[in-house]
Amino acid sequence: MASTGEVQPTAPQPSVLQTLRQPRIVLILLATWAILGVVAQVLSGSFLFDMEGHEASGILAGRAFSASMVIPAIIYLWAARDPKRHRQVFWLALVEQVVIVLSCFYHRGAGDITWAGTIVPAAISVGLIFLVFFNLFQPRQEAPPAGAPPTYSA
Repeated sequence: MASTGEVQPTAPQPSVLQTLRQPRIVLILLATWAILGVVAQVLSGSFLFDMEGHEASGILAGRAFSASMVIPAIIYLWAARDPKRHRQVFWLALVEQVVIVLSCFYHRGAGDITWAGTIVPAAISVGLIFLVFFNLFQPRQEAPPAGAPPTYSA
């Protein structure tokens, strides 16, 4: 067709938001966010997480450093294999991100963390909540069963 001089219309390129809204991409972003939380705990004393000379105390202090974010990361990566089949995982993601935002502001109010330690994680979690909402409340597009003949209307 190129020899006839015809110009083929190009398919519109998806925007960044459309790309980020794809269920598999959202699940991979959620897993990455959870893994980054584990890395921050492992590298305590770095710019990612620093106790600033304070010691975590209390009988449940070890829970804060248990790397428990590995579990949601595994779930998100597992669900990313077939996001349509595992749509319920987006409810887990919504609850987890809301808890992160509330926890950030609670610990800021208690004086446990700085404003930067509050705003950055809360902003990232709010962005992920936004992307999760698209996947929770978008209308489902039912595909016709495989092998069924296409229907035509006159």
